[in-house]
Amino acid sequence: MKARLRPIDWAFLIGGPLVFLAIAWFGLNAIIGPSPTPNPVEQLRAGRIKPGMSEAEVRAILGPPKADVTQEEGKFYYRYQRSAWQSETRTFTEEDAYVDFEVDGRVSGVSFESRTPPPAGADANSTGGR
Repeated sequence: MKARLRPIDWAFLIGGPLVFLAIAWFGLNAIIGPSPTPNPVEQLRAGRIKPGMSEAEVRAILGPPKADVTQEEGKFYYRYQRSAWQSETRTFTEEDAYVDFEVDGRVSGVSFESRTPPPAGADANSTGGR
């Protein structure tokens, strides 16, 4: 005759695997850490910033910019920067993203600029930029 499972048996059968999974999850998070937050340039490429958003909304989503430049007409833009290794081309690439604002502090557009710096020791004349 088969013995009936007691409540303590059920606790071990169900609770044991649950405890194992919880310990494994916390252990992996302790070793690997939380997932990194996306770079502001990646967030801009993903379309997180839309025309008409306020300056405060942009700062809340992307954080402080690398540069805040005011133009003559009262318009201004934020510059966000990212540097990355491109394994396909085996080159180092610098990417800038610009969030343009109207005089009233609302987003008017987003633009991107990408460049590959010259190798070390080469004549490093700056090209492009705003």
